[in-house]
Amino acid sequence: MWIACKNGDEHVARLAEAIVAGLGQALAEKGRARLAVSGGKSPVPLFKTLAEADLDWSRVTVTLVDERFVPADHPDSNERLVREHLLTGRAAAARFAGLVADPADLEASVAAANRSYQAIDVVVLGMGEDGHTASLFPAAPELAAGLDPANPNAYLAVTPPAAPHARISLTLAALLSAGRLILAIAGETKKQVFEAASANLSAALPISALIHQTKVPFDAYWTR
Repeated sequence: MWIACKNGDEHVARLAEAIVAGLGQALAEKGRARLAVSGGKSPVPLFKTLAEADLDWSRVTVTLVDERFVPADHPDSNERLVREHLLTGRAAAARFAGLVADPADLEASVAAANRSYQAIDVVVLGMGEDGHTASLFPAAPELAAGLDPANPNAYLAVTPPAAPHARISLTLAALLSAGRLILAIAGETKKQVFEAASANLSAALPISALIHQTKVPFDAYWTR
């Protein structure tokens, strides 16, 4: 579902409402909930709002959709971003499951992430202007494996064609095992990319794999 918001404040409020509803449903049904979030600068206002949400955060595990292969204290670390802006206030009671187990060994970190993986109730995704989501980049050598719905692994290592740092990313197979997928995007350019991906399923726009699937509820929240 495409949900257009009037401004950034409404965008954050509606995203937070949807995320809290999804987590609340999981808590009611299973007694626990798992949330996966994306990094970058744009989620910071959302994280700050979620941090004060009225949830039993002690029963919530927060993890990452993807991560740059850097130490947890590196400025580019998504783990650092989440710890600084989401795991505060009420959400400080949540458990965090990071992806870089050994900052000196990418393969070992991916293997550890796969061993500890548990199905995610709510996944919050972003999208680049190249149509990538998570760290499933167009033309990445690992893209075919990442988009393989039969891939037995939840995470894989990705070498971005242009972006810095190797990545660890959820696979499409793992995303399709989630309870709910939520995409947060802003700006006219990303709207046009989303529309192009909606018109045609193509590895050139990896987000299209989620738009065209029918297995998991998928909502895109957009603002100018």
